[in-house]
Amino acid sequence: MTRLRHLRPYLPGPAIDRALNRGLPPDRRIILRVRWPFYLAPVLLVLHLLSPSPVMMAFIVTLLGIYAAGLAWVRHQVLSIGLERKRRGVMLVAGDSLREEFILYNESALPLLWLEFDDNSFLPGYHPGQVVTCGAHNRYTWRAEAVCGRRGVFRLGPHTLRTGDPFGLFTVEITDDRSDALLVYPRVAQLPGLELPRGAATGRDPRRRPLHGDTRAPMVRNYLPGDSLRYVHWPSTAHRGDLMVTELDVEPSGDLWIVLDLNAAVQQGEGEHSTLEYGIVAAASLAAELLTGHERRAVGLLAAPGDGVPNTILLPPLPGRGRLWEVLAALAPVTPGDVPLSDLLDRARDVLGQGQTVVVITPDIRAGAADWVAQLLHLRRAGIASSALVIEPPLEESEAPAAPDGTPPASDGIGPLVELLARQEITAHFLRAGEPLRPVLTYRRRRTVLRTTPHGGVVSYEVEEEVG
Repeated sequence: MTRLRHLRPYLPGPAIDRALNRGLPPDRRIILRVRWPFYLAPVLLVLHLLSPSPVMMAFIVTLLGIYAAGLAWVRHQVLSIGLERKRRGVMLVAGDSLREEFILYNESALPLLWLEFDDNSFLPGYHPGQVVTCGAHNRYTWRAEAVCGRRGVFRLGPHTLRTGDPFGLFTVEITDDRSDALLVYPRVAQLPGLELPRGAATGRDPRRRPLHGDTRAPMVRNYLPGDSLRYVHWPSTAHRGDLMVTELDVEPSGDLWIVLDLNAAVQQGEGEHSTLEYGIVAAASLAAELLTGHERRAVGLLAAPGDGVPNTILLPPLPGRGRLWEVLAALAPVTPGDVPLSDLLDRARDVLGQGQTVVVITPDIRAGAADWVAQLLHLRRAGIASSALVIEPPLEESEAPAAPDGTPPASDGIGPLVELLARQEITAHFLRAGEPLRPVLTYRRRRTVLRTTPHGGVVSYEVEEEVG
């Protein structure tokens, strides 16, 4: 077996492949598809020498001539074929249409009798592959379109072009290994009116900060959970026997943190009507409302997704539209993780600052709710206001069947959570996953629709539709 492996480069097959592709770049190959006549020709030539026959000679010459013509055809075209693909639209939101234009160039003096475009893009529902023809010194253009039904990071490319000679003996393969990442942002919708608690200030006016950081005030207070240890006042701590921290004379910011619960154990539903997707839409929509609406506030994002992205998404609060696109880009590829909301809030105590606001978005309405509510109470004692946006499961997930004896179904757990939040005076809002939300941006577009008639004809007409 090892001896055969050493002899492989000298066998007829590999030797023929090397001869066919001599002088070609690595991305272009000529493949001999029909090999048996090529091996038969020397045998026929030997038989002709042993027993000369005009018929045998004519057959050998014809066979070699066909192969020579086919090889000359593909060698002439292999360096004269190119493809250009152009994507229309740079930023896409879930529900938008991806449009690509493909331009095939044939700079050879021979026509392309057939050419297969084999695309290896990763985008659900997108199949731009075609089999086309193109004349000599000409080009052919076609377009492909697909609806980006869900958010995420997808791939356009790579692709392979295949063509051949008129006799079907040789195939040309042109491979383009380049690929482009396609980022589909989550949908942004209009949320119902939400009354969010404010930090110590709205953050609407520009804040003036000292050049050398915060100015210390001549007062200390007891340490509270969430205080940074760098503000511990050690002389007072030693004098009183309790941990004391310096009270900083800072201008309250009113910055807002969006904390998204991605724990897979509490998610319900599937597809775009799941609590996961609805929570992501809610987070994106809330960020858009606060960053671009009438009340401009600095917004940050905190989440713990699963595989494929960093363990923790941590975007500090910043104002402006640039921060909105950063939030949307961070939300686009997230998958469910395994970090409970209570643990996420506990880890973030050193990150969250006094005077800021935290809005948690979670579908956790059952046993784990008491844990994350307790963490919000810890943040409140540290001077951080909080609110909850609870995503209820879809109706088909939350409706429990009645018992055989007619006993009404048990409570879905939302009642105790409402009572708990009200008792702790935590502002809460509830959204049902799957309920339609009006898109923030809508526009009207025209598109061409092709319909076939009962008699086999094709009728084209334009329709106008509202897209959001």
